[in-house]
Amino acid sequence: NDVKGQEGAEKFSDKLGMKRCYSVDMKSVDDIKDANDALIAGMDLKKMVNSAKKLPHKQIMQFGELRNSVLRELKNPEEVRGLPSQSFPKLNTVLRGFRKGELTILTGTTGIGKTSIISQISLDYCQQGVNTLWGSFETKNTRLAKKMLSQFAAKNLEENIDKFEYYADEFSKLPLYFMKFFGATKLDQVLDAMQYAQYAYDVEHVILDNLQFMAGDQARGYTKFDYLDDAIEKFRKFATDKNCHITLVVHPRKEADDTKLSLGSVFGSAKATQEADNVIIVQKGRGTRYLEITKNRFSGDLGIIPYRYDRDTEKYYETTLKENSKPPPQNNKWSNKQ
Repeated sequence: NDVKGQEGAEKFSDKLGMKRCYSVDMKSVDDIKDANDALIAGMDLKKMVNSAKKLPHKQIMQFGELRNSVLRELKNPEEVRGLPSQSFPKLNTVLRGFRKGELTILTGTTGIGKTSIISQISLDYCQQGVNTLWGSFETKNTRLAKKMLSQFAAKNLEENIDKFEYYADEFSKLPLYFMKFFGATKLDQVLDAMQYAQYAYDVEHVILDNLQFMAGDQARGYTKFDYLDDAIEKFRKFATDKNCHITLVVHPRKEADDTKLSLGSVFGSAKATQEADNVIIVQKGRGTRYLEITKNRFSGDLGIIPYRYDRDTEKYYETTLKENSKPPPQNNKWSNKQ
């Protein structure tokens, strides 16, 4: 009868088939969250099961069915806010955590470090138990895994090769999966792999890097915009229907080097930013790099998160704008070039 319990019940009903499942009404017992609690409390389980009702049509409901969910969100605001980021704590202040069922768009100019940043953020959540699926269409899986392993170890493993086996063994324990696709790939194939991973491995976070490489030459000219819109619409539907968070990396339009990116800079039509729950832009300024949250459907809060990059570990660390604007010492491991 709690948030996670209800999510689990929905997940199993999807697997078993909605027509085969019934819902036990526990609205009147606030402190009872599952059958075990009801048994310990001496409640009549047979009566509760006999009064269970068939699950309603997925797309139709009344407020009576929402009432308990609203109450749970009011009682458990921290649960609803989502899983906090440990590597970028300020993301929690702005985005209020990682939530399933959302679509996040990440954009930034070529070479600014989009893959490295989302690699670190996805690894952060994966280490906290979020089953994760990576679709890397621009970077080979071996290179991506090497990057993620360095971030996981927080060490330059080329200089600590004797530590490889230990960290590789620990890394292998993570609930992390990789799609084998690379370069241009048919949308239906990607969706089929996502569907399987969500069913078989209970994947809760899918990263697709990036939309343009996945599309390749499958569409040209004006039809390319239609193709990208169709892909975004289907990814949005998947996130909602499967209660799975999708992070989609999208290159921006070509703009002058000194132009600050905005929502309108995301390549394609306005559909990408309209469908997205969150839009994060990797920005660069004079001697500074920062993440800018330009859309946040959950709370509406926007903001910036300055960072520095450590070449040895390939990790990013939050700073302040004042710290970020200072040039790093010569031969220092910190870099503003990423």
